[in-house]
Amino acid sequence: MRDEVLIFGGTTEGRELAAALSAAGVQHLVSVATDYGKEIEDSFGEKNVIVGRKNADEMAELMATEGFTVCVDATHPFATLVSAEIKKACEKTGVEYLRLLRDTGAKIELMTASNECGFDKEIESNCRKRMMLWNADVVNESIQIVTCDSVMSAAKELEKISGNILLLTGSKDLKTIMAEISDKTRVYARVLPNIESITKCEEAGLRGKQIIAMQGPFSKDMNVVLINEICASVILTKESGATGGLDEKLLAARECGIKVVMIKSPESRLDGSGCDVGASVKGYSLPEVLEKLGVDKKRVKSGEIVKESNSLNEVKDNIGKSIILAGIGPGDARYYTRELEDALENADVIFGAKSILERVDKNRIKAEFVPLYMGKDILEFLNEYPNYKKPLALFSGDICLCSGAKNAAKVFEGAGYGVHKISGISSVALFANRLGLGLEDCSIVSAHGRECNVAGYIAEAKRLIILPSSCAHAGDIARTAFAVAKINDYGRNDSVKVEGFGECGDLKIVIGYELGTALERILEVSENELGDNLFSREEKGKCLLYIENERAGEMPVIRGISDDEFVRGKTPMTKEEIRAISIRKLGLSADSVLYDIGAGTGSVSVEAALLHPDIKVCAIERNDEAVELIKKNKEKFCTDNITVIKGEASEVLEKMAENTCISAFTYECSGSVVEGELLVPTHAFIGGSSGNMRVIIEILKKMNENIRIVINCVTLETLTEVLTVIKEGEFAEPDIVQVSASRYRKVGEYHMADAINPVYIVTI
Repeated sequence: MRDEVLIFGGTTEGRELAAALSAAGVQHLVSVATDYGKEIEDSFGEKNVIVGRKNADEMAELMATEGFTVCVDATHPFATLVSAEIKKACEKTGVEYLRLLRDTGAKIELMTASNECGFDKEIESNCRKRMMLWNADVVNESIQIVTCDSVMSAAKELEKISGNILLLTGSKDLKTIMAEISDKTRVYARVLPNIESITKCEEAGLRGKQIIAMQGPFSKDMNVVLINEICASVILTKESGATGGLDEKLLAARECGIKVVMIKSPESRLDGSGCDVGASVKGYSLPEVLEKLGVDKKRVKSGEIVKESNSLNEVKDNIGKSIILAGIGPGDARYYTRELEDALENADVIFGAKSILERVDKNRIKAEFVPLYMGKDILEFLNEYPNYKKPLALFSGDICLCSGAKNAAKVFEGAGYGVHKISGISSVALFANRLGLGLEDCSIVSAHGRECNVAGYIAEAKRLIILPSSCAHAGDIARTAFAVAKINDYGRNDSVKVEGFGECGDLKIVIGYELGTALERILEVSENELGDNLFSREEKGKCLLYIENERAGEMPVIRGISDDEFVRGKTPMTKEEIRAISIRKLGLSADSVLYDIGAGTGSVSVEAALLHPDIKVCAIERNDEAVELIKKNKEKFCTDNITVIKGEASEVLEKMAENTCISAFTYECSGSVVEGELLVPTHAFIGGSSGNMRVIIEILKKMNENIRIVINCVTLETLTEVLTVIKEGEFAEPDIVQVSASRYRKVGEYHMADAINPVYIVTI
């Protein structure tokens, strides 16, 4: 972790970085240009701030004197001259330079309409992609946006447009803009209410009512009032993102039916790697900067900052504020609760996913609708626009069942908000009502946007309601259910067919589509009806599944599988009797993560995976033939909770140990690529080590010092090596069992013993 970090800030993203470093205990200093900038930093609780504009030499002197090793440029995206000075200072002193990027795009929904742009798709409302509108006119209903590379080109575009002009770009470039406008009387500028800004307005030729000195942030409604007051026909703005109020400006322009000229952010020219086209300096997102500064990787998951609790000052600021989190029910307004109706009428801003907001009955509702649904995004919006006093966040169905309200509540409670929750009618309850079911007789599983061993639950539950990610996913689950139904009465998907059950006669699948809406359908489907056309991959509707498997209760509680039921080749396999004791010694629970090392045919992996649908198994095997056998047995026994990785165990584990803090991984070894969720092992079974026993055990203990390891030793040499590792590693006293078993087979008139090789089972 870096000892000392210099941040050139004065921006929201700079404050977020400083707050994260403070929470992580990283020493840092924030440099801002003005006293006003320091006041803002002070209000957010920042203790280490210096003030004053500096050139490259002055910056270099600061870096050298204070001994900084890394500098983060978190200045405004348009402050290109300042960034250039910072780069020079870093080059002069040898200090590492990191550019912190801002998401400068708009979050409102826009539809690109010009073929010249090269885009004709919808820019989704909360996707956080940059609004890439290059040098072309874009029409969306009554809004026309012209994007320009520079202030000069933007001013020339303004000159072409008749009518009054409203400048929303501050005071810095007023002279350049006014020099291109022939009729200066039609120009109005909104600037900060300080002497410096007003002086620049006067120097540019603006007088009296043309100067609008106001302090933001500004809501969409405020922008609409100002546009109408001066009868503006066009506004000039920078591509400054949510922090600069870009959404509110564009929304106001659309409502007023006027044009927009937008100056592209210098960072809009970033390519896929985060580099400015034609430049040599790479930019980084906030999570990437924190990772480069050595902040604990546990704080960075899937590209999102896992932020510490908000600063005490922010929490204090939010005391007395409140938000309502409400379930909107499964369909239309018929399923609103009275409490929800009151909340909708009283709110001044309503948040929710686009699909949720489209379902809202907007009669008698005066609130502004904002398409945000993640708690952290809603909180950020409310911090930027504190004029909203009665926020309401809507979630589908009931907030108590598989809802984003759970995480949103944590975010707002951590920020000092009072959180009021309004339950709604869940789609599960409505579905059960339609089918005449009692929920107490059903198991409920969510496979919506999460990894879930659906096949395992289908095999275990007689009556199961599943929440899929999409309609197409529902079709995939239904196909899986019919595959599971063909498994024989001991849970094996082979050619043996049980009368009736083997033909799926005891399986019932019902799909509930768009419940609670005018499009509602209840479909009972057969295996023959599950073609690709049941639901297309593009189908946007929502659905649930009900699966009734009357034979599920006949599954043995302890699912011992005989050796001859596995797909086998020449690969050695842990024998049935040894498996039974080894799995008993593992002591797996429903939330266990088992690494099966030297998995062979996958017999231990399969038996462990069948113990409970939530157990996760990672089968590691280096032999090509064995890997294919594991995959075949995984498919045969419908054990979707097994992940197969090909490679040398010691190499694979070393690679995995480096990434155990990352929730998603891509592992490459011996030409094999595996993508999925990487979880820290709670248990490990070692059936083969290829002479690397010591290394394997050491890495497993490094990954989880409390891991439970069961080792099968066939030879005395392996047993000796294991005992040596245990002794030198100062492990607790191991549990050692030697198992000798014989099977009897008929030879003529007699039954003769067929001995299995003795095996030592060591548990540490």
